[in-house]
Amino acid sequence: MKTLVVIPSLMHKYSFSAPLAWLFGKDLDKVEGVYSAALTPEKVRGFDLFIVELNWFIELFEFGLVVEFIKRHNPSAKILFGGLFSQLKYREIFARHPVDYFIKGDAELPMRQFLARVDPRQIPNLVGRDFENPQTYKFSAEEFRDLEFDTHWLAGHEEGWESFPGPDSDVDMSFEKLPRFPKYRERKRHARVPLEFRWRVPPKGGRYHLPMIITGRGGCPAAHRGCGYCMGSRAEVLRDIYGRPPVVIDNDSLIALLHKIEQKHRRVTLYVNSDCVYDFRGHHFDLEATIEIDSPSTPADVARILPAFRKAIAHLAIFDEGLTGSSVRASLEQYMALADERHRVYFFASPEELANLGIPQKWRLYSEFLFPFWTHFDYYSDFEKALAKSKQWYLVTGQTNLYPPPKQIVVRTVRAMVLSTLWVLARTGLYDTKRLIL
Repeated sequence: MKTLVVIPSLMHKYSFSAPLAWLFGKDLDKVEGVYSAALTPEKVRGFDLFIVELNWFIELFEFGLVVEFIKRHNPSAKILFGGLFSQLKYREIFARHPVDYFIKGDAELPMRQFLARVDPRQIPNLVGRDFENPQTYKFSAEEFRDLEFDTHWLAGHEEGWESFPGPDSDVDMSFEKLPRFPKYRERKRHARVPLEFRWRVPPKGGRYHLPMIITGRGGCPAAHRGCGYCMGSRAEVLRDIYGRPPVVIDNDSLIALLHKIEQKHRRVTLYVNSDCVYDFRGHHFDLEATIEIDSPSTPADVARILPAFRKAIAHLAIFDEGLTGSSVRASLEQYMALADERHRVYFFASPEELANLGIPQKWRLYSEFLFPFWTHFDYYSDFEKALAKSKQWYLVTGQTNLYPPPKQIVVRTVRAMVLSTLWVLARTGLYDTKRLIL
């Protein structure tokens, strides 16, 4: 019997986790995936084993609704949860929600055994409500080549990401006009808010999608001064979770994985958070790629990567250090010279920084805030703070299918009243509703 994998439906650009692309790649016959917006009582009753993602803290409130929904319609169901936020707060989650299992640290081998219905008490790294198995499995660099990437088990994934505009799209980049509570009301009365407008992340903020390869796993090897706000920079916390230092993929293994991915997928995201030492010269990948380099790099480094893809966009920081820093690159024009009709280069920074540098509009990649909340350690380390913010964001989506029918009516009514009030307050200038989302 298959296991149902449930992914929260926030559809924020960053709400998915990279391991979703490979954790089930060898077991497609054992899993079926669904976004929570499509979860129904009938669907839940058809499975006995569930996996519910809780990776980014923004999923926390919705995660609770998903678990309650499953248990309400299938009381005997067994639920495994996992993801980055889960790694930090799994004990609190066990205490607050009727979940059954959790995998501490690396999950590749434990997940395969779990899907094969091995006795949970015999699976390494697995934690239950009344037991905690030894954390004996740790991912190694040699295992990179053995990963199998496939997202076809998740219905609607490819179609959903098609709707997001890319950096080349003609979009309104005035931050005062980007979606906020009043803007939702101002859109077509009977039309659902398009996915790309559900959050205050500019459409021109890039296209991130699965499959995604992160070059450094279990921490950010490129962490430097200025990025301490980010969960990925917490080396001591992540070492405790995984029981190992970050593992970095080598050049040959990365090339092998990209060739694997092009056999099944049209797109890939390459997230370089380790030393940018990769060289794809002599290789061609039939892929449309988003390449983000968050470690120090030179134009020569990018030239060894970008042209190898059929089509690609590169996200680069304006600082020598990486995404954050103080020393602006002296070679911005040299990066721009690498672009052609199918290979583009964009610079990622605040609007003020980009404007002061005089970077042309077509080379700009915007971020309203350089230190995004969805990666901020303050939320990952504070359960109540994470819960409050995730609830706030979830209610903005207007999704109600996870509530019992009577509560759906109440939630919709209250939400409509709140939106109307906020719309009036914003129009009169009495309150800046932007603060409710940021």
